[in-house]
Amino acid sequence: MTSASGTAEFDAIAPGYDASRGGTARAAGFAEQLAPLLDPARPVLDIGVGTGIVAAELAARGHVVYGLDLSSGMLSHALDRLGPRVAVADACRLPVRTGSVSQAVSTWLLHAGPDHGGVFDEVARVLRPGGRYLVIPAGGTRPTDDIGVVVGELEDLLDPGRTRQDGPWTLAPIAEARGLVYLGRASERPMTFRVSPRAMARSLSGGLFTGAWPVTGDATRLVAETQERLLALPDPDVPRVREMADYVMKFEKP
Repeated sequence: MTSASGTAEFDAIAPGYDASRGGTARAAGFAEQLAPLLDPARPVLDIGVGTGIVAAELAARGHVVYGLDLSSGMLSHALDRLGPRVAVADACRLPVRTGSVSQAVSTWLLHAGPDHGGVFDEVARVLRPGGRYLVIPAGGTRPTDDIGVVVGELEDLLDPGRTRQDGPWTLAPIAEARGLVYLGRASERPMTFRVSPRAMARSLSGGLFTGAWPVTGDATRLVAETQERLLALPDPDVPRVREMADYVMKFEKP
């Protein structure tokens, strides 16, 4: 996040944020994906640390993690988990010395609105040669069930400029334009979950990604139309078993 409005949105959803995204179990899964790619002998900079739930799981696995986030509401939870190793900071203006970071991570950051180019400018600046930036995108692989098709079309309509898409097709060219090398995907972790069309339609009332992507103005019409499409699906009260995969994108500074 880099805007005051974005910060306010995350401050507002901070109390229920972890529970809405799989809680400790999912955070532990993210840590299991990241840990084999990190050097436990070197500190980790978590850019967009949020509530610190993933960073705390990395710390439990022997890593020393420092976290930065622009939302003081989210950081109040991170402070409880990590102590004084967290600070309020903009991902596009990192308070970190040039060439001082060996490894950095971001989990579910780049879909939330920060300028992708600005973030990678800063990552390229603070990484030392050979340093790595590991990113777990919020999108992962999109579910292809009937709910996924409908919601995916809504995301595309709301984001024609792809500013909230955080997969390799979007981020790799941006990173490489700043001198970083995209090393590909790693630690892919398939997962399944259950949700009904009616529950998905209800969740869209608060914005996409459970409030992290608020919808205002004319976009409210698109959301309302999507909710109608979801409720028109067969058996809208029957949960679907949905499949997707979380994965890690690896970037390195030569």
